[in-house]
Amino acid sequence: MNAPLEHPKHMADLRDFSTQLAQRLREAPTREMQVAQLGVRIGGRGYLLDMARIGEVVPVSSIARVPWTRPWFLGLANVRGRLVGVYDLPQMAGEEPLRGEQGLQLLVLGDSLKVNAALLITRAFGLRSVKELDPLPPAQTAAPWEGARFRDAGGMTLTELDLARLVADERFASIGV
Repeated sequence: MNAPLEHPKHMADLRDFSTQLAQRLREAPTREMQVAQLGVRIGGRGYLLDMARIGEVVPVSSIARVPWTRPWFLGLANVRGRLVGVYDLPQMAGEEPLRGEQGLQLLVLGDSLKVNAALLITRAFGLRSVKELDPLPPAQTAAPWEGARFRDAGGMTLTELDLARLVADERFASIGV
């Protein structure tokens, strides 16, 4: 008879995970529901994004340049057989473009936004609850797609990024030169 292939350490990790999940499920009805947002870094800035507006975050594959487009429209990428336009958000906002080492992932926008687009991001760093963040005054030079600002326990400033307002902005759709 063959011995099971599971490594004992993996089984212990799985038991711990199952125990924690069961505990969270028991506590869920008694906890006030908190809306979590995805925290991402784009260049030197931190953003919060509504999870309902996000498709997925994937590693950057090759991006095919498209002639006669604005510099902040980086081109097209194939994400699981779907062509998406890739945008450099800082450059679109009039800031310095992301350098190669700053843009490591694509944040594919969700189907609810009805665009085949992705933002080049430095990295996604996890879910954040606004209730656990300290509010900050509005930025003087906020882009139209930027909302409320917060500071987390580590001192990072996080700005809400309204993806619906971003895709509705004229600059987003005007990629041709």
